[in-house]
Amino acid sequence: MYTDLFYRIEEERSADAYVFINAVREVCARCPLWQQCFQYAYEYERYGVWGGMTSLERASFHSPKKYPNQRQRALRSLSDFGITLENIRRAIEHTSHVGSVAD
Repeated sequence: MYTDLFYRIEEERSADAYVFINAVREVCARCPLWQQCFQYAYEYERYGVWGGMTSLERASFHSPKKYPNQRQRALRSLSDFGITLENIRRAIEHTSHVGSVAD
């Protein structure tokens, strides 16, 4: 798989970037390792799309009040591919950064 696409999107700041991010999300949502990928990135990665989320979207689950727009965008987009807040909560529960994930 061409992995640059998971990193290049972090550098784009255009309206078209979200179309591309959603294409990457679709790949992530179909991946059988989605949860492990998200867990790893939630703890360790500061850059790139991992588990279907950009770095700011992952950060929004660490600090919901700091990045509310990114959090809502991630939840809305991922739900289109079958990944729900409950899936994300379960994944976070299995990391060392366990905290409550608000609605």
